[in-house]
Amino acid sequence: MVKVTLVYAKWCNVCPTAIKLWRELKSKYDFDYEEVEVDTPKGLELATKYGIRGVPTTIIDDKVAFVGVPNKLKAASILS
Repeated sequence: MVKVTLVYAKWCNVCPTAIKLWRELKSKYDFDYEEVEVDTPKGLELATKYGIRGVPTTIIDDKVAFVGVPNKLKAASILS
């Protein structure tokens, strides 16, 4: 099963758009989904591990797949 992790920040003005997009895709496709706030211990751990410098960042199956709000069609193509 595909695992999607969205790293976001509460202060980020585009992160809600990415959150909405992934939640919408989650309602249509079967995949593991997690949202991690960057300013938490787990978020800082992910930022260090993957070299994350900007949010939102989407990690799919242990690789950074998107930085910024993903293109919906590209995101969906990974899940299908």
